[in-house]
Amino acid sequence: MPDSNKYTPSATPSPLPWQGESWQRLGAQWRAERFPHALLLSGQAGLGKRRFAEAFVALALCEQPRDGLACGDCRGCRLWQAGSHPDFLRVEPDKSGGPIKVEQIRRLGEFVARTSGREGARVIWLAPAEAMNASAANALLKNLEEPAAAVIFLLITDAAAGLLPTIRSRCQLLPFAAPPEDTALSWLKAGGLDGEIGRRVLALASGAPLLALQLAEPEFREARDQFLQDLSALSRAGASAVAIAGRWATPSGDIELTMLLQFWQHWVTQMLRARSCDLTLDPQIMGLLQRLPRVGQRDLRALFSFYDHLSQGRQALVSGANPNRVLLLEELLVRWGRLYQ
Repeated sequence: MPDSNKYTPSATPSPLPWQGESWQRLGAQWRAERFPHALLLSGQAGLGKRRFAEAFVALALCEQPRDGLACGDCRGCRLWQAGSHPDFLRVEPDKSGGPIKVEQIRRLGEFVARTSGREGARVIWLAPAEAMNASAANALLKNLEEPAAAVIFLLITDAAAGLLPTIRSRCQLLPFAAPPEDTALSWLKAGGLDGEIGRRVLALASGAPLLALQLAEPEFREARDQFLQDLSALSRAGASAVAIAGRWATPSGDIELTMLLQFWQHWVTQMLRARSCDLTLDPQIMGLLQRLPRVGQRDLRALFSFYDHLSQGRQALVSGANPNRVLLLEELLVRWGRLYQ
């Protein structure tokens, strides 16, 4: 997913159009030499937190910044682009979806103790921060409690609630919110995604433009359509919750279970809006709504309750709790089937 993959440095990275205010505020701190020793970039996936962090890292390591951005040409920029800058350290899980382990945090000691050869800042990139296991989080806390001079920690998270409160309290929080719809749609249009398709995938992505762009790709459209078909079959008692959970608990390719639950939440939200406001929606969503056996406020309460269970499931997946994915999805599917009994 966007905001969870390892980035590839670009020549002159810059913040995205909707990040201008945050960039100016952070830039002012940087120029005034009042930058925090730890910055926590937080917000849902797909908003461009890593793009923003990439632009800052490049700026911090650049020897000749231009107009508030990295120049892309100096020795510092070239070293960073090559992935060999001695003052930059990236800490990420060994494999996608895995934890950040205590051994990785303990190795920070040598980097922190080293003196920069250019008398500048040293930057530690840690993402996704919620992937730290308990031992790693406690080890990081020791570094944050006694910060070394000229060392900046950039913690990037899609789920700040999954971090220790003591870690959050030692970082300057930089929250990322979804941009205004017109801004997001303009950016999607520039990326080749226009019209009603852009609006639909933006809604599915909860307003996150980078995720919306990804959801428009064929692989994701096919997975979304098939998952909705399976939910429809379960609502007609024509499928097994256990079998569906077995198929979807570990989706293939770049599709993640958290993404499927996000789709599911979006569809439930549409059902609630349609029932509350007497709207007409996509035929498949209307079919799900019309097959519910109860009517009126009891029906709405059941849907709201199920939405809460979906939220709890997504939180468990992104918080680093590492739940059993098959059992989690199976429980949600069983609850879904009970709505139609």
